[in-house]
Amino acid sequence: MNPKTVITDRNLLEKIQYQDSAFPISFYMDHFDEYLNGEVNHHWHDEFEFGILLKGQAECRIDQSPASGEYRILDQGDGLFINSKTIHNIKQTESGTILFNFVLSPGFFQLLPAGNTYQKNILPVIKSSLAGLFLKSENDKDRQLLNSIMEFSLLKEDSPAYELYCIELICRLWRYLISRLAEVKDISKVKSKKIQEQRIRLMLSYIHTHYGDDIAVSSIAQAANVSRSECFRCFQTVIGRTPTEYLCDYRLSQAAHMLTSTDRKISDICFACGFTSPSYFGKLFKEKCGMSPGQYRYNRTAPEIV
Repeated sequence: MNPKTVITDRNLLEKIQYQDSAFPISFYMDHFDEYLNGEVNHHWHDEFEFGILLKGQAECRIDQSPASGEYRILDQGDGLFINSKTIHNIKQTESGTILFNFVLSPGFFQLLPAGNTYQKNILPVIKSSLAGLFLKSENDKDRQLLNSIMEFSLLKEDSPAYELYCIELICRLWRYLISRLAEVKDISKVKSKKIQEQRIRLMLSYIHTHYGDDIAVSSIAQAANVSRSECFRCFQTVIGRTPTEYLCDYRLSQAAHMLTSTDRKISDICFACGFTSPSYFGKLFKEKCGMSPGQYRYNRTAPEIV
């Protein structure tokens, strides 16, 4: 079975697919063991995202959060809110970790016949510099949000008045969120990193297009017309890694995909992904995935014995 990854464009944008475009909400149950290296890779989307950790433990990064530049640990029962257009990723720290989450289009609220609700209660959140919140189960205010998210995880699509129940839960959840945001200290003073976001997307697009080439940090920086030092600063602030670390990780993730989706020789995959030494590629791959490229291919493609 091929490992899962979040499908994005070269700028890390994930295009959400809705089962019903007239009801723009999508639900997910993420089993991290199914993801490459147990990680939901860096991405962003136009939608709001809410989630709760049902099992295990994970570390999460939400760009522009009050703890920007750091990963935060989520334990079972903890959760998160991610604002629209915010880069984020999450990785399990315990095998078997499960996250329930759902994404909600900002346009969902424009479907409701409630006057200027969107302008008064939704748009200010989108325009705020806050990227998201980490929700802790021991916090009373957070628990209100977490309980509502948990209700979503138990909701069945064939439930009576399913759509009405969703609308009720979303309105309640958003009311709790507005109350919670009012308690965030200095929310208006959180420094906006919109320029850094624009720059990082240009540099990521360059990496995703040229990862098979011999890339220098100066070339990555040039893609956004910034200095080397600003390039490092952008990556550290938004991604939490250096540009060279991100490039190496991306090359390895592409190699893992090629190993399970093609029959190309391992040495060919090594060079196609920008590595110049098969032995060094094998060493890095084993450090990231816990096994050699050959063993990884065998484990992922060998037929199951029943």
